[in-house]
Amino acid sequence: MPDINIFGINVIETSFRWLHAFMVAGWLLFDFLVYWLHFDVKNPAVPLEARLERAKIMHGIDRIVAYIFILTLPVGIILCYLTDNPPFSSTWLTWKHFLYAVIVIDGLCLIPISGTAVRNLKAIKAGAENVDELNHQIKHHMNIAMPAVFVVWALVIAISILTLLNLKQPEGQEYFFRDVSAATTVEQPLS
Repeated sequence: MPDINIFGINVIETSFRWLHAFMVAGWLLFDFLVYWLHFDVKNPAVPLEARLERAKIMHGIDRIVAYIFILTLPVGIILCYLTDNPPFSSTWLTWKHFLYAVIVIDGLCLIPISGTAVRNLKAIKAGAENVDELNHQIKHHMNIAMPAVFVVWALVIAISILTLLNLKQPEGQEYFFRDVSAATTVEQPLS
């Protein structure tokens, strides 16, 4: 891949760094929006139309999160190769990918939740007779999902901190947050 440098900055590598960072930030932002919307969706005291509208928005945002979530991995892998740090080439990258795998499993458990809310609210609007049961299902499923959501947030934050602590400058590949010169010095034998 050609190096395009402007004012000493590798444009391709820097672009992928920013894209990767914005994807993770967008992922968290959209997750927070879904979390905020879920309070009205599961509350039967909120008017049905408002609940249904928010459930549809929530479901749409979940789809965007899924796309960002899926695309974060290939962008990260490309970034690994652009920075000469192939995946699983170091302990911190291995941990980062392991935590991402846990997030994938956790995220797969969350996928059906917003769809259930939309389906149940549409049934209520259509005149279903078991309104209390449908409302209970919405609230129950969303309450069960909350620990999984918090796990995703905690792991994304942990991955971000792990990345920051192991971030290298593009030029010279020295770590930002730790001094490696002391670790690489070898004591000379006394003669």
